[in-house]
Amino acid sequence: MRILMLNQKNFPEKLKKIENVPKRLFYIGNINLLYEDCFAIVGTRKITKYGIETCRKFSKEFALRDIPVVSGMAIGTDSIAHKSVLKYSGKTIAVLGCGLERIYPEENCNLFKEIIEKGGLILSEYENDVQANKENFPLRNRIVSAISEGVLVIEAAHRSGTTITANYANKQGKLVFAIPGNLNSSYSKGVNILIKKGAILTTCIEDILVNYPQFMNKKRKKEPQIKIEYKQICKILEKGECSLESLLNNTNLEIKEMLNILSNMEFENIIFKEMGVYKLNE
Repeated sequence: MRILMLNQKNFPEKLKKIENVPKRLFYIGNINLLYEDCFAIVGTRKITKYGIETCRKFSKEFALRDIPVVSGMAIGTDSIAHKSVLKYSGKTIAVLGCGLERIYPEENCNLFKEIIEKGGLILSEYENDVQANKENFPLRNRIVSAISEGVLVIEAAHRSGTTITANYANKQGKLVFAIPGNLNSSYSKGVNILIKKGAILTTCIEDILVNYPQFMNKKRKKEPQIKIEYKQICKILEKGECSLESLLNNTNLEIKEMLNILSNMEFENIIFKEMGVYKLNE
């Protein structure tokens, strides 16, 4: 863990310009990402299936263009954004509302480690032992928007933490992009209101890129090919969790080969094992 102080020459200019400037930042990982042109993806913790698919789609497109994605490592949208970027060998920045030794939520401890191991960055303005609390998260959001060129809102309830991030972005002169949502969903209410207020209605990555010459000039990498065996197992697990025996019964793989493939898929964060059954990762 290291500390970046406000009075240091290398304290990011984009943070110096905001209201309530953080006096210092504690960090672990690749601090160089803080000086790159990044983009924020935010949304509700109670993300819907539609939201998950959309978040994965846009996170992948940023990753394949080497555009670092910023989010808050909360459950739901934030976690899916971080994981999806890492899946496609992209870089991501997580801004926490707690100290770096008080990871919240605890279920994201492995994600915390993976972000660091894969060249990402974890930031916090709080001392190491500060626990997460509801006052910290809205403040955290001003940093998420400040270090990003713009903010993409996936899903949000009305007057939520996500809309707070969008409001910070507006005050900081950043563009806000919003995915239009189902009129019958409470988690679409916030994004639809943002669109009414001027957020850019977004249906594809090009809706964002066209506003940023530095992003438009980035070449999209080829999407990595998923092995045939991976696809076969993923297709089975899309229907629900499965035991090793069930997977063997639904494929032509031998047990030794199956165990090797499952081990690789777990390592690549495609699946995970819990209580003796395999499940797809978010």
